[in-house]
Amino acid sequence: MDIREVLSGGDLRSIGRVDEVVEFVGDDPGRFSELMTGLTDAHPVVRMRSADAVEKVTRHHPKLLQAHQASLFEQLHRATQQEVRWHLAQLMPRMTWTEEEAAEIVYVLTGWIGTETSAIVIVNSLQALFDLSMFHPRFRDEVVALLEANLESGSPAVKSRCKKCLRDM
Repeated sequence: MDIREVLSGGDLRSIGRVDEVVEFVGDDPGRFSELMTGLTDAHPVVRMRSADAVEKVTRHHPKLLQAHQASLFEQLHRATQQEVRWHLAQLMPRMTWTEEEAAEIVYVLTGWIGTETSAIVIVNSLQALFDLSMFHPRFRDEVVALLEANLESGSPAVKSRCKKCLRDM
C-alpha cells in the first residue's frame, strides 16, 4: 500500500481512507515512519490525514512516537495548518519530555490558545496542557489559570473542556 496515495484526494472536510491506513500501519515501525512523512507533505489533505492517522495509531501504540519525538517537537514549532495542530496537541502528552522541552511545549500550546480561531485546536491544546501538567507539576498553576480564563471567554466546547479539566485537577 502506498500510504501517501491512499491519503490523497478529496478535500479537508473528509478523512478519506484514514481508517484503512491506521489498520495497515498497526504497530509496524517501518510503516509508521512512512506515515510520519505525510506530516510535511506539500498537500494539506495529505498532511491532515497523516496527522489524523498518526494520532489514531498511537492511541494504541504510543511507543511508535519515540523514534519520531524530535521530529514531532520540530513540527510543533512549524505547523500552521489547524488540522495538523490539533493532532500535534493530542500527541504531545503521549511522549516523555524533559522539563525544558515541556516548558517549550507549554509555551507553544499557550500561544495557539491565544491566537487560533479553531475551537478544536484550542480544546486539544488545553487538554494537552492539562495532561502535561500531570507529569510536570510545575506547570499546574499556569494551566489552572489558563483553564479558568478560557472558562469565562471560550466557545461552548472550550468551556466544557475547561470544566472537565478543572474538575479532574
